[in-house]
Amino acid sequence: MKGLVTLISSLLLAACASTGDAGARSLAGHYYLQGAMEMGSELLLNDDGSFEAVVAYGALDAYAQGTWRQAGDLLVLHREPSNARLVRSDMGLGGLFDELWLRVGSDCLIAEALNGCYAKAPARKPFD
Repeated sequence: MKGLVTLISSLLLAACASTGDAGARSLAGHYYLQGAMEMGSELLLNDDGSFEAVVAYGALDAYAQGTWRQAGDLLVLHREPSNARLVRSDMGLGGLFDELWLRVGSDCLIAEALNGCYAKAPARKPFD
């Protein structure tokens, strides 16, 4: 009986883990910021939970990378300060991605802090 309970528990844990992975895989991809005035940004969410991002605001450009995780309908970006690189002087602009919370919407990742939305780019097809 104890073996059966262990087996069922293991199957349930595996099912929960695979559901979480599927959610993460569906969010992974290349996103473009839309709706934010005078600001451009791209966000790349990788399947392994890492991200890369660039942001341009006027003459300031910044690059950041770090990790991301999903918590319900929120996506949380955590910039790794040791990996933060400046494209030009960013005056702290890369810090936008440190603990940035994005709400998972039906058609984009809503960035309330930026008054915009990261729309997912269509998947690229390989060259024929």
